[in-house]
Amino acid sequence: MAKKLDFDKEKNNRNDNAIEEIMQADFPLPKPAEDAKNTAFARIREMASDSGNVENTENMMRRLSEKSTEKSTESSGKKSTGTVKSHKKFKTVYKTALGLTAAAAVFSAVCITNPAFAENIPLVGNVFKQLGNSLGFYGDYSKYAKQLTDSTEDAELADTDESQEDGGNPQSAQAEDQNTTENHNADKTKDDESYSKTVDGTTVTLSEVYCNEMALYLSMTIHTEDKFPDTFITSDGKPNIKLSENSTVKYDYMDEKSNLFNAYLDGKMLDDNTYAGVLRIPVEDMTVDEAGWTKFYEVRNAFFKEKGIDVDSEDFSFDKLAQALGMDEYSDAKLPQVGGPAISDYVKDIKVPDRFTMELDLKDIVGALPENQDTTPDIPQDLRDEYNQKMAEHGISTDDADYESLTEEQKDLEHQFFTEMWNEYFERYPEANEGNNRYNSWTLKGDWKFNVDVEKNTSDTVEKDVNVVDENGDGVLSITKTPFEITMKMQDPETKYVAVMLDANGDIMPYGGVANSNADTYAIQDRDVSTVYIYLCDYYEYMDELKGYYWSDNYEEKAKTKTFKQLLDERAVAGTEVHFDKDK
Repeated sequence: MAKKLDFDKEKNNRNDNAIEEIMQADFPLPKPAEDAKNTAFARIREMASDSGNVENTENMMRRLSEKSTEKSTESSGKKSTGTVKSHKKFKTVYKTALGLTAAAAVFSAVCITNPAFAENIPLVGNVFKQLGNSLGFYGDYSKYAKQLTDSTEDAELADTDESQEDGGNPQSAQAEDQNTTENHNADKTKDDESYSKTVDGTTVTLSEVYCNEMALYLSMTIHTEDKFPDTFITSDGKPNIKLSENSTVKYDYMDEKSNLFNAYLDGKMLDDNTYAGVLRIPVEDMTVDEAGWTKFYEVRNAFFKEKGIDVDSEDFSFDKLAQALGMDEYSDAKLPQVGGPAISDYVKDIKVPDRFTMELDLKDIVGALPENQDTTPDIPQDLRDEYNQKMAEHGISTDDADYESLTEEQKDLEHQFFTEMWNEYFERYPEANEGNNRYNSWTLKGDWKFNVDVEKNTSDTVEKDVNVVDENGDGVLSITKTPFEITMKMQDPETKYVAVMLDANGDIMPYGGVANSNADTYAIQDRDVSTVYIYLCDYYEYMDELKGYYWSDNYEEKAKTKTFKQLLDERAVAGTEVHFDKDK
């Protein structure tokens, strides 16, 4: 009852300390900055030639170039403070070098202090690298992910190459002028293929995409003209940001579009205005036959109605449903055993093809507010008093410690009174009934649409049959290992088991830490997975006893006598070891 009698807003343990971001990388300079650099350094060479100090000046130029690149990287928003620092002028060591340094400072001023150039530093195409091991499913994506670049950018690069090849030929320039209108019209078409869209001051830019047999990973940056809203930081130090449920995705191999539910991003703030993150979409979410499931549910509910079962009644429960159908425990999959419809008759088995196009329609971007900015109303005192009065009239204690001693009838009454109180609360504050609302969240309104061509990359992906099952064939059927995750394929219609995976050192494998991954998917990260150990455990035994052994504060001491692996060897329903080190 403790979970029910706490009338104040439920608060999670929140870490309000921002994590220091240490993100630096060297990138090629954008073309305007490169031109400014070349112009400035050409001036340096001229001055050096006049003074006869060409060799010394070349050394100085190299140092200045390194210095300017370092400063440019520093100003690109990837430093830990996330603030724009003032840029110090190069110090003059020798008075005779003042003129040369000033010429180099022309480039430095253009490249470092000009925001337009700073924004053009190619973070896009390198988001996975920038996020590094802060990602839940981290690793070297550069070998697998496809960089997404705009058609217009490619055209500009091509124009630059042609211009250099022409060597400034006037005839070529004239031909280029004649094609200006034609190119402009082509750019309008290419805009539909753009990977960067701005709506009301918020720019969403897609960076890279990677799809394997288990999930699709899409990296992106979100840049705001104004400072990014203050955001709740999760226990693992990440901003709680997601795409709204109104966002949709349409795969060209599917008949209908689907909503992006639970689409949390895994990422971090790069500066006060820029967030970089990764959207992970599990393959099971990319293969849902929405129409098939809708039809199945219609037929299933009609079957229930024939049996005199009303799924919309207030006292409906799955226990009562199972009893009415003569089942030990209700399961859609077992309906054919009692004369009901079979899922396979209505729901298609859909596979993700090797190549496909996804149409993304990102409606809004939503973030949770920090605890000190959450304004969700507490339950009014009159509703608390009414609840307590009903409890007292029926002789029911409101002391948390007494809940387990209540009779089933008293527990039912308590649940009724508790529900009535909350229903009245939500009538007064209807917005509070929504998961994200104006009390606990901020929203960047927009409608960012993208078309993304995806090619599945299955290199370094291994699937193995393991058959860690009970006498009925329920348990872990197979596992699939990609460069970033290992997923177990489970068959457990009655949820009797917990499947556990240990790495080669006998430690529990980590989850990816993103809300839209499933309980049977583990992140590889830096673990040794040359061998993994898989165990099938009774659900209640694992949750009540076994799990606590590993996570206890004195596990290291207990492991000297018995390791967690040895405990599972003794207590698990089934188990096996799988070797990946021989898969080349």
